[in-house]
Amino acid sequence: MPRQSVVAKAKALLTFARKIAETPGFTWVDANNAIYAPGGPFARLFPTKEDRAAFARTPQSKQIDEAIDSLPEPSVRPQSKEYSGKFNVRIPKSLHAALACEAEAEGVSLNQLVLAKLARHL
Repeated sequence: MPRQSVVAKAKALLTFARKIAETPGFTWVDANNAIYAPGGPFARLFPTKEDRAAFARTPQSKQIDEAIDSLPEPSVRPQSKEYSGKFNVRIPKSLHAALACEAEAEGVSLNQLVLAKLARHL
């Protein structure tokens, strides 16, 4: 069976992303996890670096990002101060290496992988 073209796969992922974006109560974190988490539809549709690079050049890639960005922030306790959204964490070199390997295997950035893992537990 011939492999689906990148555009056909991108359209399928966009359809999925739009359905996720229309799900009541979903936040941008939920949508990001549903689409880009390790083993999720993005990883299955675009398993190689070449596939992911080709996807990134499609208009559907940008539309998916826009759909995710249109969703609300997750509910959190009221904050008494502003947070930048950045913090540094020191981890063992072995854990850093393992996370980097997993991110590369899944075709996502280390930041995306760690964000997905953290958000699952919120």
